Amino acid sequence: MKNQYTPSEQKLFNMLQYAPMGVAGINANGIMTLLNKAGETMLQPIIKAYQLDPENGIEIFRHFAPAIAEKIIAYKEKIGIIVMNEMYPCKIHSENGIVTRYINFIVNKGDEESIGITFDDITDIYEKEKKMQQLEIASGVLHDIGNAVVSFGSYLTRVKRMMEQTNLDNLQKLAALLSGMEANLVPCLGEKKAHAVVEMLNGIASSQKEQQLDMNKAITEQMQIIIHIQEILQIQRQYVAGVDGGERKPVRMRTIINDCMAMLFASFDKRGIEVVLHIPADLPLVEGDKTQLMQLTLNILKNSMEAIDSHTGDKKITVQAYSDPHWLVLLVQDTGAGFDTVTASQLFQRGFTTKHNGTGQGLYNCRAIIESHGGTIQMSSDGPGKGSFTEIKLPLTIETNK
Repeated sequence: MKNQYTPSEQKLFNMLQYAPMGVAGINANGIMTLLNKAGETMLQPIIKAYQLDPENGIEIFRHFAPAIAEKIIAYKEKIGIIVMNEMYPCKIHSENGIVTRYINFIVNKGDEESIGITFDDITDIYEKEKKMQQLEIASGVLHDIGNAVVSFGSYLTRVKRMMEQTNLDNLQKLAALLSGMEANLVPCLGEKKAHAVVEMLNGIASSQKEQQLDMNKAITEQMQIIIHIQEILQIQRQYVAGVDGGERKPVRMRTIINDCMAMLFASFDKRGIEVVLHIPADLPLVEGDKTQLMQLTLNILKNSMEAIDSHTGDKKITVQAYSDPHWLVLLVQDTGAGFDTVTASQLFQRGFTTKHNGTGQGLYNCRAIIESHGGTIQMSSDGPGKGSFTEIKLPLTIETNK
């Protein structure tokens, strides 16, 4: 890159050298005439990776921001603004590989011979704004779901009250009365018809009673499911709001695991996944935030569930827990997709995900929850297609199970 500047240009160049955003200049032939230090930091890895001519500005931007390069080439006016505050996802080469960063561009043509390009990495701002938008959407969805659940619960309550107001008692009393008067019906109906009427009425009364018991049982089960859904919604509301309860109280992990299983039962059943539990009844208490530990357990179980291919023959999740003198240990093993060593090293990084629609927050939050409780979490796999194994350790700070 040639540095032949007039004194005024040299003074301006010196000012731009340490600007916090990238600044580049390209002439009419696409040759790079200026590139400050921030610009070099972003573009030099690309020049090196593709072995590009460091003076060929257009070719460098073809690899860095193809849309910007095309707009520069297509612009035929002698002077004017080519791009004003437009953001593009750009591939940045770093020691950790190729990552996508969101770059804001301003491109203007000062005269027929010079084009100025300002490019600023605004990834952090973009991700914060995107997260806020997602949280707003999630909050609205949770609100709508909560209203629907409350309405459904009210409907079930009305159905239960209606069931309690049926005339089953009167029907049973009538059946008992006719049973006692069967002999008096014989002269009118004959012995067989009298007996048939009594038997039919007794059958109707018995059938109605069984149906009412079944309905009451079903309504009770649905009410329990609604309670579990409301608990999930509460957990998710706290997560969306970024609330850290901070309360550390005696928690029974066996209960949390059972509650999470109840919440996910329908999903496991629909996917045909067998879940095997080995949770001792005398599992010691731990001191922790129940809401956070439920979120942790749900995330781990859901990860295992979603890792299992619906078309695979072996669909199984095994959940085991035990304690030693210092730790309560929770083990979750699945027959899912598994992962390689490269993936294993990135699982708990914020933003990393192997899911098509994942956010990369789940396991990151799991580790944050565990570490806030003074525990550890590890995930391993024998390789792709060989399932995964999760080990969670929580410190035993409570000695008794009272």
